[in-house]
Amino acid sequence: MNLQTALENMDFFSYHGLYPGEKVTGGKFTVAVYIDEQCSDNKEFKGINEVINYELVYEIVKKEMGISRDLIEEVASNILRKLKMTFNTSDNITVFITKHNPAGNFNGANAKVKLSLK
Repeated sequence: MNLQTALENMDFFSYHGLYPGEKVTGGKFTVAVYIDEQCSDNKEFKGINEVINYELVYEIVKKEMGISRDLIEEVASNILRKLKMTFNTSDNITVFITKHNPAGNFNGANAKVKLSLK
């Protein structure tokens, strides 16, 4: 059986961006994380040590979102690596980061990246 643990709609005010103004004014970012793992068909879920602790997932994401970087791809990559180190039994981890109202002429569009690690 495949178990997917998801933590969605994590909103942060962070200072990521290539342009100097973005590092001063900051902006809104939304993160989603999906962690897949295979388990036996008769697995019993009786304790927090037997599942992905989404509180720990949130703390990892929060810490990485607090470190200013030029590219959201770099932020996603660092989140992905830390999650894989923490949850090394996972089969697949996917991280989405949405940057709301990025600098430039995008007519209100959001920028979004998706990184996955198997």
